[in-house]
This record gives sequence, structure tokens and C-alpha cells, in this order.
Amino acid sequence: MVKWIACVALVSAVMGYGQTNSSWVIGPWTRPAEGNPVVTPKPESTFMDPIAKKPIQWEALHTFNPAAVVRGGKVYVLYRAEDSTGAMAIGGHTSRLGLAESKDGLHFTRKGEPVFYPAEDDQKAREWPGGVEDPRIVESPDGMYVLTYTQWNRKTYSVGIATSRDLLHWTKYGPAF
Repeated sequence: MVKWIACVALVSAVMGYGQTNSSWVIGPWTRPAEGNPVVTPKPESTFMDPIAKKPIQWEALHTFNPAAVVRGGKVYVLYRAEDSTGAMAIGGHTSRLGLAESKDGLHFTRKGEPVFYPAEDDQKAREWPGGVEDPRIVESPDGMYVLTYTQWNRKTYSVGIATSRDLLHWTKYGPAF
């Protein structure tokens, strides 16, 4: 039975090779010559961390894994930013989410502080000291933004859920599973 399923899958893949159903495709896309990357590390950005109780250079080390949404004719990007605290290894820093906005999708203006981060709340045990990472966002029909993100405490991870009406103020609901 397993051989038969594998054979059907292989034949289907081979027969479908070169054929595309492009009715759903958006594009073609071209990479602009300017404006890449749109967000880079910014060591001068500081933020009073509510857990560490001291100023942190919250986007000093890395900026990556963005999620974008269009709102009111502008592109809004939530991006993961890592500070330079912790071990110089993957997963050894604290991540927070920054917000950048653009009228043209190439030139972005960032908020000076993160908009989503570990705090003294009921998710602290899941998010500290590793942080909040890898945002994915959708807008519901009623205008609510629903965020899924990785909660990382440097021991284990979970997928968290949060909502916002304005992309600045968030309500965390905890793990999705």
C-alpha cells in the first residue's frame, strides 16, 4: 500500500512538472535596486526593559523575520530585533518586536521602542529571558490584528497568540496549543 501511494505521488509530480496554474499568482516580483534591507540593526535604540529594569539596546545585534500588513494605505512591518545581551549564540539573546511603517514599501520609519516584548505579565515564564520572536500577522474582518509568535524562555518554545487594534498595544493570550 505504501509503495502504491508513493508511486501515485511520483507519477502525479512528474505529470504535473512544467504545468502551472497561475490564476492565483500575484506578480511577477522584482527586487528593487535600492532600499534593501529595509530594516537593519540600530545599536543606538534603547528601551527601558520592564523585567531587567535597565535601559537595553533592544535592536543592537540583529533585525529579521518580518511580518507585514497593509493598513490605511501604508505598509506596516513587525520585525524581530535582538539585543546584544546573553550568550553570543543562536537563541542566546533576548528578542523583541519592533514596528516600522512605509508609504512606498521601500523606505521605512521605525518606532523608537519595541511594540511587543516580554513583560511582567502572565506570559513572562514562557518569554523570559529569550523573548518574543518570529511574528506572523493577519487582520480579522472586524479590524482586529491577530499575531502568532514564538515564545522563547531559552529552555523551550511555544506558539503564542496576541491581538491588537492599533499594532502598538497588545493583549497576550498565551500558547495557541
